[in-house]
Amino acid sequence: MSNWRNNKLQVLRPGIFTAFLLLFAFITILTLASLSKAQSSTGSFPGPAAREGNRSMDDYDRTINRMKNDAKATNERRRNLFPQIDEDFKRIQVIHNELARMIQPGKVLNYVRLAELTDDMKKRSSRLRENLALPEPEETQSQHTHNEPVAAGDVEENIFVLHDVVVRFVANPIFKNLGVVDAKVIESASEDLHDIIRISEEIKREAKILSKSSK
Repeated sequence: MSNWRNNKLQVLRPGIFTAFLLLFAFITILTLASLSKAQSSTGSFPGPAAREGNRSMDDYDRTINRMKNDAKATNERRRNLFPQIDEDFKRIQVIHNELARMIQPGKVLNYVRLAELTDDMKKRSSRLRENLALPEPEETQSQHTHNEPVAAGDVEENIFVLHDVVVRFVANPIFKNLGVVDAKVIESASEDLHDIIRISEEIKREAKILSKSSK
């Protein structure tokens, strides 16, 4: 009898253990299913930090696309205005060459002609800056009051300064490729044109004063 009980107990123990295992497995599956559902629900409704991150990325993408479109529009504008840009670019060089000849040793400055040339230089440079869609650099120098008397040496000095700026400007890579978007190249061209306009205006002003005093 005892052997039968022992054998029966030996049979029952694995069965009870299996039942516990099945129950544990069932509870585990329910738990994992609940966690999975919770995670899925959380993923469908991101928190404030995630929403803010997504919003920032959307703003960044829109900014990049706007910059690309602006650059494309600028390049297209330059290509459409190429004939006028080319005309002004070449005319600035012609004026520069005539100014260089005017200050050769033994030459007497023709102030009337000098005023005409620098006025044309200023107009061409202003239109060129507009057609190239170049930004205007910030004014770093204080405005001149023009209280000092004007001498012929001052005019010649300004012509030399203008010469250096024009030589640097015409070598700018932007005139080899109107589609250039390099920030440093564009900034350099903008600053040079700004200086050409400013110096041309100053030379014209001085030339008019000296032309009146020489009469």
